[in-house]
Amino acid sequence: MNVKTGIEIVRLHSDIEAKINEIEGAITQLSEYGYTQAVLREQLNKLRHDLQTLEATRFQPLEPVVVVTSTLGGKGS
Repeated sequence: MNVKTGIEIVRLHSDIEAKINEIEGAITQLSEYGYTQAVLREQLNKLRHDLQTLEATRFQPLEPVVVVTSTLGGKGS
């Protein structure tokens, strides 16, 4: 299970949004290069999907964890 802190999630969200803005700007500047635009659009779609996934999962509850006594340093059962 990969758990991120709140600040890590916020930074990741900001990084993805910055990349999206950068790619959108590049697409408009490269209007004469169809293949390059297609590659950038594909990357843009992937980033948007990653952003949606992050937003959908960031407030999901974690699965319960069972801690047995022996792992806490006490005597096992």
